[in-house]
Amino acid sequence: MSRSSTLILFGILIIITPFSGFPMAFRSFFLVIFGACVLGIGIVMRTKRE
Repeated sequence: MSRSSTLILFGILIIITPFSGFPMAFRSFFLVIFGACVLGIGIVMRTKRE
């Protein structure tokens, strides 16, 4: 799976997480993890381009 596809997947997961039915603590945890993954992939993609 390419980095772009992974980034899109994490974006979809971030959008779906609030509607998942998990308790608030799990949702907050998942949003932090997914957001950190998006940030990490974005940094890697930017450094590879330069």
